[in-house]
Amino acid sequence: MPRPDPFLAASLLVVDGRNVLGAMRRAGGDLPAQALLSRLWTVVGPRTRILVVFDGVRDGGAIVPERSSRLGVRWSRHESADDVIVRIVADTPEGTLVATDDIELGARVRAFGAASVRSRQLVERFARQHAAAPAVGHARPTPPVPGAGPSGHGKDDPAEADRRSWSPGRGATRKKGNPKRGHPAR
Repeated sequence: MPRPDPFLAASLLVVDGRNVLGAMRRAGGDLPAQALLSRLWTVVGPRTRILVVFDGVRDGGAIVPERSSRLGVRWSRHESADDVIVRIVADTPEGTLVATDDIELGARVRAFGAASVRSRQLVERFARQHAAAPAVGHARPTPPVPGAGPSGHGKDDPAEADRRSWSPGRGATRKKGNPKRGHPAR
C-alpha cells in the first residue's frame, strides 16, 4: 500500500528557512528568500498551515511575509532556529512535518512524533509542482502545427482534412440581421 504524501498529509509544515534556501540555491542559483515564501503554497494541501523559521533577527524588509492565516514567518532572534522549531513541534507534534537538512534537528523533531523531510525533497517538489501547475481558466489542447505531417497533426491527418479552416465569410462575421424585425438572414 503506498504511503500518503507527507506534504499533503501534514496539518503544519515547519520550514528551516536558511537551510531550505541553501538547498534552493544549490539546485538553481541565487534566489531571494521571498521566492521560498511564494513557492511554499504549491506543495501543501489547502488546509496546511506553513511556518518558516529563520535564524537571527528580521532584516529590514528582505523577507516580507504574505498576509495570510496559513503562512507565518518567525525569526529566532537570540536563540537558534533549531530550538524554536523543536519548541513548535513539542507544542503540536501530531500532523507536523519539518523540512530541514539538519540531521540532529530531524532526530529531535521525530522524537516528539513529528515527521521530517530533507530540504532537497521540498526543492524537488517545487520544481515538479511548477512544471505541472495548471493554467488559470479553461485548459485548451495545444493547437495542431500546420503542415506537421503524418504525426497526427497537420494537413496529412485525415481528421484535419475534413475540418474547414477559419475564414471571415464562414459565418463567424457575416451579418445576418434580426429575424424578429423582418430582416431575414442572408
